Amino acid sequence: MKESEIKLIVLTKLAPYLYIGFIAFIGIIVTCTDNTNPLDNSINKQIEYVKQLEVLDKNGNGYRVTYVTIDAVTKSRLKEIQSRPHIRTAFLRLQRETPVHFGGSLLDTDIHEFARFARQYDCDNQIKIHCIFVHGLEKMNHYIGSNPKIANSAKWFNVNTEQGNQWINRNDVYGSTEGKANYYRYWKCQVPYCISETDEHYSHFSEDSRLR
Repeated sequence: MKESEIKLIVLTKLAPYLYIGFIAFIGIIVTCTDNTNPLDNSINKQIEYVKQLEVLDKNGNGYRVTYVTIDAVTKSRLKEIQSRPHIRTAFLRLQRETPVHFGGSLLDTDIHEFARFARQYDCDNQIKIHCIFVHGLEKMNHYIGSNPKIANSAKWFNVNTEQGNQWINRNDVYGSTEGKANYYRYWKCQVPYCISETDEHYSHFSEDSRLR
């Protein structure tokens, strides 16, 4: 057997071990040069809910604001974000200053007027408002009442399903502009009654389509 053939056979047998060694070497280099913060060092990341904040007047009427992370984060990073003092301060200020700004009562405040006010308290580039819901039974009852366009329109509000409750999504919140047509949405209602361009104070679903 020729010397070249022997070398080829030896190299062929050693190839798998050389490959494993090369991969391990690359792994060591990557590990040593990885500057990822330990809080972010995980493949298990997703968009997370940061806070569901109730902003209410003295009678318990107002809004429920849900904040989420802008990017996918780890559970550890979420906890760190939730603990940031400037975010906590902004949430407290929004709760305290909103009723004052709107004259003490939020019962008849327009959801888009509130959204534009709430945006002023965004103070961190890692979180944003995800959605806003009307909150408080008296205020939610604005969205139950006879609707001439819906036969047997809903006659009572179910706080468990919140069907028919008014809300807006993230695009509505950050696209809301005074003097511009804004969308108002109605939770778990069917097309075309699930959305409107004015604040409609009546039922947007029928008793026949009520969620059970």
